[in-house]
Amino acid sequence: MNTLHALAAEYAAAKEAEAQWATRRRELAAAIQAATGHDSEGQKTYDAEGWKVAVRAPLIRSMDWDQWEAVKERIPETLWPVVYRPTVDSKGVEWIANNDPQTWAVLAPCLTTKPGAVQVTVTPVEE
Repeated sequence: MNTLHALAAEYAAAKEAEAQWATRRRELAAAIQAATGHDSEGQKTYDAEGWKVAVRAPLIRSMDWDQWEAVKERIPETLWPVVYRPTVDSKGVEWIANNDPQTWAVLAPCLTTKPGAVQVTVTPVEE
């Protein structure tokens, strides 16, 4: 058995264990929420005989952007409950770096580039 094979097998086992523990953690969080009766938005801390248990029950809000575009003019802009944030277009940055040296010379000092988390997928081969 080669090293990569052993690492792949161990990685797959770790991912499976992680998924099982994540499921169990979500079950326990639901049980803790039920035990405290905490069902409102916000956070509250409970005493549990030597444990401080903080329960936060967020409400996740999302927007139907097509619907928003249809109604936003009827809401004063100062009350718009949206934040427009600039984001980096990585493909555009890469294109400029590879194809437009003059623009790259101006843009490069604005950017910070660092390695992200390595992503690995292992799949057993069916024989």
